[in-house]
Amino acid sequence: MKSKILTKIICAAVCCSTLFATGCGDGAGGKATLDFMYTGTQEILELFSGMIREYNNTQGDVDNVKVMGMPVNSGGIDGKLSNVLPSSNGPDVVIGSDEYFKKHTRNMTDLTGLFSDNVFAGLYKDQESRYHYDIQNTTSNADDALYGLPAVNDPTVLYYNKTALEAAGVVCISVDAKDIAAFNAGTLADYNGKKKADYGLTVDIPAKGYFRSNNPYYCDGSDFSGSLWRYPTGSVLVFNDRISCSWDEIEDLGMLMTKTKNKSSTTDYGYYTEWWFNYCWSVGGDCLQDMTGNGDFTYSLPSTVPNYIVKEGKTYTGLYTGTNYAAGETIELADVIDANVGDTISYNSENDTDFYYTVNGTKATVRADIEQKEAADVLKELPCTQEAFKRFCMLAGEGGLNICPYPSAFNGTTSVQYFSSGVLAMLVQYYSNYKLIQDSSDFDWGIAPLPVYKEYTDTDPYTDEVAAMGKAATHSLGYYVAIRKGTPIKDQSVKFVEWLMTKGQKYAADNGYVSAQQADQTTAIDKLANKIGKSSAMAVLESSAVSKPGDWWYMPDRAWIDNWANPLNQKVRYGTLTFDDYIYGYTEVSNRALKAYKE
Repeated sequence: MKSKILTKIICAAVCCSTLFATGCGDGAGGKATLDFMYTGTQEILELFSGMIREYNNTQGDVDNVKVMGMPVNSGGIDGKLSNVLPSSNGPDVVIGSDEYFKKHTRNMTDLTGLFSDNVFAGLYKDQESRYHYDIQNTTSNADDALYGLPAVNDPTVLYYNKTALEAAGVVCISVDAKDIAAFNAGTLADYNGKKKADYGLTVDIPAKGYFRSNNPYYCDGSDFSGSLWRYPTGSVLVFNDRISCSWDEIEDLGMLMTKTKNKSSTTDYGYYTEWWFNYCWSVGGDCLQDMTGNGDFTYSLPSTVPNYIVKEGKTYTGLYTGTNYAAGETIELADVIDANVGDTISYNSENDTDFYYTVNGTKATVRADIEQKEAADVLKELPCTQEAFKRFCMLAGEGGLNICPYPSAFNGTTSVQYFSSGVLAMLVQYYSNYKLIQDSSDFDWGIAPLPVYKEYTDTDPYTDEVAAMGKAATHSLGYYVAIRKGTPIKDQSVKFVEWLMTKGQKYAADNGYVSAQQADQTTAIDKLANKIGKSSAMAVLESSAVSKPGDWWYMPDRAWIDNWANPLNQKVRYGTLTFDDYIYGYTEVSNRALKAYKE
């Protein structure tokens, strides 16, 4: 007995001295030992811990593999992976965030062709595609090497303080748009279990995220200060957490819940988001534009080229790319501007005083076919990227609405803690923060989808017929699973990852987590509903389905982002730099940084 104990101690010492020791002694029953390093929020760490137990108790016996879990706090995972992935004795399988994914791919196994179709058939496109990567071109095209798979997705959602909204006279309902007529007829109870009469509503409610029965606020496109907003005296006010607010609606409600606009508000501020993503993505814009499809990127937030979306029931084929666009999809730049295959598409920034795209050195114009298809009711024009970006920026700062607190208002805490304290009405944050909010708040709250660009056919507040609407869009922090290039147990690692991406995802759904597999969505909603309620669970899963990676994922590091994001966060959002002075001032330095990735 003493000899066996001594042997185990010596083996443990050797394992520690070499950082990790895959195969340092057999696993239980002669099984191969697979070292699995994982990370995430507390919610996500608990998920992976449960997955490990489930695998070891089931499929691990079949695969003859025992997985040893190695949790790492999310703040330390990048540095840890930088050390262990190049190592000859690092962990066999790792979980990391998409934020630092690309920089580590040189030390990851190309997963192309290693897994069954069961892994890929039901994955969400924008979750799987982020883990393709061409190291030389810095592209993530479908035919680029695959270095990871989407093990967990943590989408951003809109948290709202239901108690505060109700104190301001807002009725909070939960009705899908398709069910509004039945709700108004009094025959349908919403996800809160209430019918229209139970709320004391005497008017029919339109299918809107926020309804105000008289004098609703509309931004006129020139005054972003909210000076046109008026307190809603005598209005019926309704917030519906099953329908995305328009930009106007979220601002209208945000001003109602901001003390400088409404002294009776129980919250200091109405709405806080630190991310521009859903604003620009909703209309088809982005912060980067690949000019050639080969990784020749330009910084594109200043773009004034109109965006276009395919209307309901219609399709469109791009004349440049040949892409077949379905209803609800936005058109790529190369198909919008008047360019032919073989033309040189570039940009001109006029020494940081202007920005426009060029075709063969001439300022680009909108393709005639686009204008013709818009006239034929096939396409609908949406705001340009710069306009969408400005709408985000003007939530705070000089000349803006100031319904968003400056980040300094958090006093060294986080936006989640700030919201949980009850002084903020609505917050855009990751869904995995719900446990912290649940444990630290003393008010009723819920989760809703993020705002989208939307305009109605009429300014009458009861009109809910949409004239133009952008895409539902949100960003997520994705957690990939990857196999270390040098693992001596590659076959066993593939088996474990195959399980994690199939039966492991079902385990996630069965336990109320977001699954990467579309087939698990209904189960995930039902189980997550036990934790946060049905409507909130639906919002989480729907947000995950349309989520994309944040700008930190686009390149191998954040260096290119800092050039324009630092002045945005430190000056524009603090009101010390106007949007007009900012928007063109960082174009060239950002583009120089982007070019450096290919040199």
